[in-house]
Amino acid sequence: MQNETNPTPSPLVFVGEITSAFGIRGELKMVPAMDEPKHLLKLPFVTFRWTRKTPLPERRLKVVSLRRHMDAALLTVEGVPDRTEAEKFPGAQLFIERRELPALEDDAFYEADLVGMQVVTDTGKDLGLVSRVLFIPNANDVYETPVAMIPAIAEVIVRVDLATRQITVRDIPGLRKDDA
Repeated sequence: MQNETNPTPSPLVFVGEITSAFGIRGELKMVPAMDEPKHLLKLPFVTFRWTRKTPLPERRLKVVSLRRHMDAALLTVEGVPDRTEAEKFPGAQLFIERRELPALEDDAFYEADLVGMQVVTDTGKDLGLVSRVLFIPNANDVYETPVAMIPAIAEVIVRVDLATRQITVRDIPGLRKDDA
């Protein structure tokens, strides 16, 4: 997560998390944090980092196959030949280098660019910094701040300014968590 004093984006960008091993051939089930996870097949490697719960060393591995499975992606990764090895991966987060990200449409943004951005309403109220982006299958994303849950839809988002690191939203009832 970016901190307020260093707005420089990280050279590595989070693109998904391994939730489980899948099957007996070493496939990894990933919840993607990108629209096109098949992009990972084009890269020389993907960086795997484990959470503090499983303190394994960071590894760079090549994704050799990928297929969709419901709201997840199933990956076959070089060096993971079977389920025994795949069982070491749940909790691993996947990162790629920023320069390897596919281009986005004008109104689309990467989570890594949004986290840490200041959110204000069009009436001047401060809603805090985006702490995370919730990816909700078959629905819109939600930007979370300490005080608000902001649906990422055109009716709410007025402007996302990457240069000033500010998101402007419409001041609508129910936006703040304490409005409920």
